[in-house]
Amino acid sequence: MKKSVLRIFAGVIFVLLFMQSYLFAGDFKQSVRGVILDKDSKMPLTGASVVLVGSNPILGTTSDISGNFRLDGITSGRICLQVSFIGYNTITLSDLILSSSKELILTIEMEDKTSSAKEVTIIGNQEKDQINNKMTSVSARLFTIEETNRFAGSRGDPARMVMNYAGVSGANDQRNDVIIRGNSPTGILWRVEDVDVPNPNHFAAQGTSGGPVSILNNNTLRNSDFMSGAFPAEYSNALSGVFDLKMRNGNNEKHEYTIVSGFNGLEVGAEGPFIKSQKGSFMAYYRYSVMDLMDKIGLNMGTGGTPRYQDLTFKINVPLKKGNISVFGIGGTSDIAVLDSKKGETDLYAAGSGYDLYNGSDMATGAITYTRNLNTKSFIKFVLSGLYENARTRIDTLDIDKNPHFYFKENSYNYKTNASLILNSKLSSKTTVKSGISADMLAFDFNDKTYDYAIGGEKIIQQTKKEMGNGPMLIRGFNQWQYKFNDQLSVTPGLNFMLFTLNNKLSVEPKIGLSWEIAENHKLNLGYGMHSKMQPLYMYYYQTRVDSNTYVTTNENLDFTKAHHVVLGWDWRLSENLRLKTEAYYQYLYNVPIENISSSYSVLNNGAAWGIDIRDSLVNKGFGKNYGIELTLEKFFSKNYYFLFTASLFDSKYTGSDKVERNTAFNGKYVINGLLGKEIKWGENRAIILDLKATYAGGKFYTPIDTFATNHTVSEYETIYQENQAFTKQFPAYLKVDIKLGVRFNKKRLSQEFQVYLENITNNKNVLMQTYNRQKQTVENQ
Repeated sequence: MKKSVLRIFAGVIFVLLFMQSYLFAGDFKQSVRGVILDKDSKMPLTGASVVLVGSNPILGTTSDISGNFRLDGITSGRICLQVSFIGYNTITLSDLILSSSKELILTIEMEDKTSSAKEVTIIGNQEKDQINNKMTSVSARLFTIEETNRFAGSRGDPARMVMNYAGVSGANDQRNDVIIRGNSPTGILWRVEDVDVPNPNHFAAQGTSGGPVSILNNNTLRNSDFMSGAFPAEYSNALSGVFDLKMRNGNNEKHEYTIVSGFNGLEVGAEGPFIKSQKGSFMAYYRYSVMDLMDKIGLNMGTGGTPRYQDLTFKINVPLKKGNISVFGIGGTSDIAVLDSKKGETDLYAAGSGYDLYNGSDMATGAITYTRNLNTKSFIKFVLSGLYENARTRIDTLDIDKNPHFYFKENSYNYKTNASLILNSKLSSKTTVKSGISADMLAFDFNDKTYDYAIGGEKIIQQTKKEMGNGPMLIRGFNQWQYKFNDQLSVTPGLNFMLFTLNNKLSVEPKIGLSWEIAENHKLNLGYGMHSKMQPLYMYYYQTRVDSNTYVTTNENLDFTKAHHVVLGWDWRLSENLRLKTEAYYQYLYNVPIENISSSYSVLNNGAAWGIDIRDSLVNKGFGKNYGIELTLEKFFSKNYYFLFTASLFDSKYTGSDKVERNTAFNGKYVINGLLGKEIKWGENRAIILDLKATYAGGKFYTPIDTFATNHTVSEYETIYQENQAFTKQFPAYLKVDIKLGVRFNKKRLSQEFQVYLENITNNKNVLMQTYNRQKQTVENQ
């Protein structure tokens, strides 16, 4: 055991200490360039002034006819820019990190004045009180890619990073499932470049939205939006929250290369222009599991299974005279085999599970988009995308001699093609309208079976297939507009619809948002939205066995699960870099699928364990509610430090067909986060980075195991729960403290950053779940 622990410790040091980034192409002096656009119409602004704050003599420039600007000869480190243009609010971008080996390329969107001048301050290219999507009024936050690396415990993963925000928590330490305001993580919408992505994670299970390792590569992203309720009409098929992710373009003037080794894998990247005389660019990043590489070179990690995964992200951007064409793709594959039959005494988890587990998943999505400027106030965008998913699991039970015998197998495929059209028009300085329509064509191949001890043979759980063109479609449309009465008051109404052609279920959903700056530095926000989400495709086609040769589907007529969101928020800017924000919310969920017989089952609890729990003969008669209050106190990065404190108090309930109101699996009651970071300048081109994070949250509610019934089941691998006591027990409170230490170097033609992550330094044993040990006849916490 000691040798195993030492091997793991050595591996952690290898992965985390040597987390380096090499980017070749520069000097201590570097360039800042980019494009300046109108925030609503996305048209370039010609003649905007860009000044390097604090430069002596003053270093500045103006944007050209295409909105492009460039500043050369800037010393690497943290810098501040000020951007101004007649008729628009001045923008200050402070604490931007300029590397010695990589140009800083910015996309700056300016908002025109409606009645009075106002300066907008941005931290790290992040507007303190605004996000990318200006149609959003409440429960939204723009996050920088630097934050995904900065916050301790985030591991470069946007999902883990947002768990530091008010109202957000994680399901467990093993996965990055995002729980928002007590909702199931299956209610999340992931969107990349206006394309919906179902689950951008390795080792993804059917119908879930999280996983142990993200496929998303934060080196390819730019500042993006996260929303936790009452989101605008353009976001549909979601109940709890939205990730609206944007990819950056590659450098279109020079070639740059990146090498990174870290928790997420060994990564290589390249970007640059196709032809230097042209403005088109490419960007590609490939990543491979570090633990798999270590296993291949003979470094035994002391565990029964090595996670093997790889992913690729690319984007091609081609500017046109009156628009733009871009092509992007994201894909990953992952596999792991945890074989109890192969474990030895030196394995870290030598206590036998009694079975061999094989698990893996694949995901690939890609799109081509064409954006065309119709005039100086309007643009239209066409999107054509495709998706491929595969989730696979096999479980073999072991006899006394550790020989494997088939017990369960899943091998499911999902396919989707999508066509979308978006029209955006800035009718005046006060009015902006955005509309869109999209159609998803769905196909699948579900193959699940298990060994049935009652019949002494294999039993089909699911065996259904629909080719593209023969499967159902999801058709969606929306219209939303924003009217600004003045710079202090704006209203954003909207409407969207969804039609699912399998059963012709239709949902029409109104939304409205209000933002009112009641006094200087004080803003009130109000939002309402009706939201709905279709069930996992697997659920509609779930099969019930009538006899040995007959199966029927009993869930095909299920409607959307629906919810009403109401949010009231107050935002107080205490100083230029300090903000206090609070929000109160209420959510009523209805049309929730539950069983047609008396039970505690509800789909609102899906996502609490690996995979989802699907049953037959479901009806849309369940309901639930979430309500709470949230507090955020944040000091944005300035003067070389930052802090973030968030607190959430909430309650999450549901009612199944037994008519009993219960806690949901995600009703932790409270979540408290504290983050603190400091950057210490060490010489002219070096910096020491210190980050600390602490999380304290209420434990998950769970259903106790029925030990007597479990001991007397025909299958020795089936666990029976006390359904009448569903979610009445609560695990102990969750506590986790993480530290990140780092050093950043800027050298000629090279920049490096070393980071060491120390997670759960208090060694708190947070409980994930309970299992029943038949040999010991005891319930054990995992």
